[in-house]
Amino acid sequence: MSDDEKHPFVDEAARKSSTIVTKNSIAIPRDSKKYKKSDRAWNWEKIVDLFFPQEQSPKRNKYAKIFLRELKDEGEIDSEKLNNFGEWGHEKGLSNLKNNILPKLRRIGVIQYEYLEYRGQREGKQGRRKVVKPARSFTSILDSMANGWAAFESAAYQSNE
Repeated sequence: MSDDEKHPFVDEAARKSSTIVTKNSIAIPRDSKKYKKSDRAWNWEKIVDLFFPQEQSPKRNKYAKIFLRELKDEGEIDSEKLNNFGEWGHEKGLSNLKNNILPKLRRIGVIQYEYLEYRGQREGKQGRRKVVKPARSFTSILDSMANGWAAFESAAYQSNE
């Protein structure tokens, strides 16, 4: 395959490694005791383990759970609180959170950013403040995937009859 014909989802780094590159994927674990197919609903922490597997990225797993627990309790986290992650989260986790965890959570639809414009007390001081909130996109994505697969199963079973 030439450079022009490369598939957009093929990750060359992942091909050279035997592990899953979790930056571009969600890991489906083999642990059938922890991830029972018969469970009606999974705990949110189990779902975070799919995005940041403990075995492959323990720090990201830990920081993501700290962040999402706080987001769940507070409802939203503004940029000031986010920048103080060292005080309420982990003293060394801020750059990992900002550079790896938040972008992935946003990309897969777990969180969303909202920007609020403000003007300071002194004239001329203005800017935008970022607020991180839970998003409903991830639920919609999973619903679409489930509905699509249900249609596939239905069509496959109908063709066997």
